[in-house]
This record gives sequence, C-alpha cells and structure tokens, in this order.
Amino acid sequence: MANLIDFRPSDYDQRKRALAEKTILHILQPDGHRASMRELANVSVPALRHYFGDRDGVIAAAFGTLTTAGAHHQHRAATHNLDLPIAQSLRWVLDEFTTGWIRGVGPLVTAGIIVGANSGTLGPKFIDVMLEPTLQAFERRLIHHQEAGEIDAKADMRAASLALVSPVILGLMHQIQLGGST
Repeated sequence: MANLIDFRPSDYDQRKRALAEKTILHILQPDGHRASMRELANVSVPALRHYFGDRDGVIAAAFGTLTTAGAHHQHRAATHNLDLPIAQSLRWVLDEFTTGWIRGVGPLVTAGIIVGANSGTLGPKFIDVMLEPTLQAFERRLIHHQEAGEIDAKADMRAASLALVSPVILGLMHQIQLGGST
C-alpha cells in the first residue's frame, strides 16, 4: 500500500486544540451550551466541520481539553495529605473539590451534564474526561485509607467514592448553579 501524503498544515493540531479550548470558554457563558455550531468557537461553520465534523465533535474535542487541565487536580486529590487521619483527609480533599468547583469546575460539570444528557456521544465523553477521573481520584484516596486500616478491608471503595462525591456535587449544584443559596 502506498504511503498517504498528509496535506494538513503544520499547525493543524495546534489550531484544532485552540478551537476546542475556545469552545469550552463559550460553553461556560450563560446559555453557552445552547450555542449553534458557528457560535461555539466564533469561526466559520466550514472551518469547524473541517476540524471536528459536527457540533458533537466540536464539544467532544472541547471536553477532551479538560483531560489535561484536570489531571493535576485529580492527581492532587488522590495523593496529597494522605498522612492525615481519614476524617481530616476527606475534609481536606472535599474542601479542595469545593474550591475547584467555585473557581470554574462547577460550570464545566453543569455544562457537561446539560450537553451530555441524551447524547450517545457527549454523555460518555463527559464521563470519560471529567466524572470518571474525579471518581477514580477519590477512590485511590479511599483505598489508601483502607490499606492503612482506617476503612473496613471488605468495603467497596468504588461505591464509597460515589457515595462521597455524589452528594457534594448535588449540593454544590443546588446552592450555586441552581440558585439554592438564595
């Protein structure tokens, strides 16, 4: 089979990433999750189709940029301050999570839930890049405390992670994104 020649410009990947990052910024604006394909990155529709195919492709690529952005915070949630007793350790990581939520994670999660609901493409992508890595970080923290004998050795740390994080997300969405604090 003959080698195919790549006719893409040398800055193709860089340009695609920049458009995906612009899309995240747009999605975070009020009603940004409802934006048309053209409004998402403020460029021509043919340009977006060239890089991403369709609207779901644009948003999926935007979610993909979150993997890199969130990796540091998820690593920190899984590994920092593990020498603290379990109650203090969990209080610390939940305080960090809440601070992150207030500084920008909250609108991302909310937008991810809105655009991901009822989408066979965007729902799984959002889970892969945002929710699953967060749950895994909390699970690793809990496993550390389990191995230290602070949690029953037979307890399911995946279920514990879900039980720990889910009410915090719901509470933060209630208070902040849904206006429950008023």
